Amino acid sequence: MSLLLALLVALLAALMLWAIRGRYQRLGDGPVRLRILGGLFGMGLAFFGAWLLVGKGGLLVDTTPVVFGPVLALLALLGGTGPYLGVTLAISGPILAVLAVLGGDLLWAGRRPLGAAALVGVIAGLTGAALMRADRELWPLVVLAATIGAQSAWLVSDLEARSRLQRVLSHTEPWMVLLVLAALVRIPVPLWPGGFPLISAVQMGLITLAALLWGWRKIGARIVLLGMMAFAIGLTVEIIGSGTGFPFGAYSYAGAPEPTILGVPIIVPLGWFALVLSAHVLAGGRPWLAGLLVLAWDLGLEALMTSKGYWTWHDPKALWYGAPVHNYLAWFVVGALISWLFSRLAPELQEDSGFAWAYRLEALFVPAGLVLLGLWPAALLCGLAMNALAWRWNSARGRNIETAS
Repeated sequence: MSLLLALLVALLAALMLWAIRGRYQRLGDGPVRLRILGGLFGMGLAFFGAWLLVGKGGLLVDTTPVVFGPVLALLALLGGTGPYLGVTLAISGPILAVLAVLGGDLLWAGRRPLGAAALVGVIAGLTGAALMRADRELWPLVVLAATIGAQSAWLVSDLEARSRLQRVLSHTEPWMVLLVLAALVRIPVPLWPGGFPLISAVQMGLITLAALLWGWRKIGARIVLLGMMAFAIGLTVEIIGSGTGFPFGAYSYAGAPEPTILGVPIIVPLGWFALVLSAHVLAGGRPWLAGLLVLAWDLGLEALMTSKGYWTWHDPKALWYGAPVHNYLAWFVVGALISWLFSRLAPELQEDSGFAWAYRLEALFVPAGLVLLGLWPAALLCGLAMNALAWRWNSARGRNIETAS
């Protein structure tokens, strides 16, 4: 109860911005780059909170003592670095990132009244917490609640921020919403490690639905047939591969978490459709490049999925996290084959690279998840390979990759 009361005090105090905002003069909009930097900072806070939740605080100090050692020491002095702080940062970070992307330059322009309002919220919140004798670990929640309250009130009252939001909503399509949800459902992973199989299934299901909706707008019902074709190809090669060792190598799905289909985790054939489709449009319909994109994705999957028990390698010629070299060649070939079929059966798909964002999101989240698990080699190699390909190549006809269609 004390936690809820202190949070309420902080939020109400932050909303005092409505009363004091008119006493300050706008400084003018700041540089657009502040929106990007603010978004990265917010996601950095969320990532740091997730790291604390999975118990990697000690690893942070061991691997980068100059940067993180003093930060963790200060946090421990002020209120601790336990799960409570991790939850606060993991939840607050994405909210701050969204606010920054929407109007980071506008927030910078109002940094003085915002700072005053947030300070009022912090003082009121900490005072309320002290009066209720709340745990001192409450302070990060109070500070972030006051900051979020002040920034939200400022943006709501700003005409430019409202105009930006209206433009975003007017160009938002259902498949984009599903991709955003697919990113958001990953947030509970550090909070609920045991729910990884369910969260992964929901996340891949959302990406698949996004692929179908995006494709339906382009080619109609044919996208369903293409999805079934890619799903069938992926399922077939996985069943043959896990049973015979060809073409990927000796591995097994024994012990794979549900849901499965014919012994194969359902997220695997779904991925062969949705993520290969995203790689296909990102590659501008070039099968060889789509194959490279899929191969780069698998550099991270082999470490992530084996650590979570989705499949187990038994190949005597292991090259990377138990997988032999011909596993990666097979991923390239199968990915390129599905991409080639897409280009032959529905060339219209490669004319619009909007769904490339599904792959780009994977390029950000897969390496981050590997870091949280302490799988540094896979995180570095997969992160570099996926992001180098995801942000380097242009879409078909030499155009720059579109942010949306």
